[in-house]
Amino acid sequence: MVSLYGKYACFAALLNKKRVIEGVWMSAATMQAASTCGVFDSPFFEAKKPVVVDKIALDRMFAQPVVHQGIVVKAQPLSSPPLSDLRQNGQASQVVVVLDQVTDPQNVGSILRLCRAFNADGMIMTAAHAPPETGAMAKVASGALEFVPRYIVPNLAHAVRQLKTYGFWVVGLAERGGESIRDVNLTGKIALVLGSEGSGMRKLTLDLCDFKAFLPTCPSFSTLNVTTAAAISLYEAFLAQHLEKRSPLCGA
Repeated sequence: MVSLYGKYACFAALLNKKRVIEGVWMSAATMQAASTCGVFDSPFFEAKKPVVVDKIALDRMFAQPVVHQGIVVKAQPLSSPPLSDLRQNGQASQVVVVLDQVTDPQNVGSILRLCRAFNADGMIMTAAHAPPETGAMAKVASGALEFVPRYIVPNLAHAVRQLKTYGFWVVGLAERGGESIRDVNLTGKIALVLGSEGSGMRKLTLDLCDFKAFLPTCPSFSTLNVTTAAAISLYEAFLAQHLEKRSPLCGA
């Protein structure tokens, strides 16, 4: 069971038909806000009603202080879809993010939010290093957890090889990469691989990349954290794919 909190995270969960919701607690003010967001049309509200409580009661639902914004949703964690869903997608253009030993739930939540913002099709992580779904992760993701599939795989190298059979080009982000990301063709099916902030990508993962790209920065300070690297690379891929199709940048 996961205790979700925060308006964006909770409202998105309530509207996600794949979520199993066990209970909802709201303040009166948040109840009013929910009525304008279509939340009352969710399957949960067809069968049950939220419990209206005050802020103190919501505060007591957590061992540590959290910014719950007047709502808590208890739900079952989302299940991981099979990686083969990406093959069945059938789209000519796809972008996925592959995380190699990125274990911080705050970073994962932030990258999920970026995936949603830049229209990525999913995130791939290993079961051994994927942080469990938590309210903190969902809060940072601002609802993106409900929209961006998290593919949890037993072996990352095997998953990368599978992506290649699906037609993906694998682009590894490395500080000492061979070419600037601006020189890599990011159209078509692209897998962006990012390693942990401490040790980066493992050698096997790096060896499997078709391209090893760096992000151009000031030479005197070239270090970026994994979330910033994800933001820049996803933005570059988003621009490349939409400019290629001459489609509007929003409404994708």
